[in-house]
Amino acid sequence: MSSSHRLKGLLSITVLKANNLIKGDWLGENDCYAVLSLEPLPTESKGRSRNKDRQSEVSQLTQIHDGSNPIFNEKLVFPVADKLDTLYIQLWDSDPGKDDLLGQGTLSLLDDDQGGQFDTNVKKEWLYVTTVSLTTEKGKAGGTVDLVLHYIPETVAAYMGRKFDSAQADLKKKLTQKIVSKVTDAASDKIFGD
Repeated sequence: MSSSHRLKGLLSITVLKANNLIKGDWLGENDCYAVLSLEPLPTESKGRSRNKDRQSEVSQLTQIHDGSNPIFNEKLVFPVADKLDTLYIQLWDSDPGKDDLLGQGTLSLLDDDQGGQFDTNVKKEWLYVTTVSLTTEKGKAGGTVDLVLHYIPETVAAYMGRKFDSAQADLKKKLTQKIVSKVTDAASDKIFGD
C-alpha cells in the first residue's frame, strides 16, 4: 500500500481449516501451508519453497500444518486502501527443494452473486464464514478451505484504537470476549454442522 493511499479499513481473514486436500507426497503426510493474496499468485512450483520473506501487505501465509484436513485457525490481517476485487487462495505442501501446489481458489469480493456481502467499499463492519472450493493444477477438485472474513472500516478501526481508561478498557475486553465467543461458536456450528 503506497503512502499516498488513505487506509479505508482492515480485512481480517482467519484460515480455519482445509478439507480433502490431495496428497502431495508419496510417503508421509502433507506439510501444508496456505497463501492468501489480494493479487494473483503464480502457480509454478518449480524451485518454489515456503519463505516468510514473501509476506507483504497484499500476500500472507500461514504456519505449516500436517495432513489432508489440516486445522490452521490462523488470522491474517490485510490493510485495505482501495476496494478489493478478489481474494486468491493457494494450499501448498512444503518439501525440501520445491513445494507442491495442492489446490487453489478465488473468492470474489465484488457485489455479485454473494449479494455484496464481501464488499470492502462500505463504511460498516461485517463478518462472514465461507468455504472456498479449490482446484488442482490439472483442474480437478482439490478440496476446500474454510475462512472467516471480518472487515473493519477505518472509522471503526480509529474508534478501537483510542485510549480508554481502565473501566472502559475492562468493559471493552468483556464485550470483545462475548463477541469472539459467539462468533467462534457460530463458525464451529457452521463448520461441524451442529
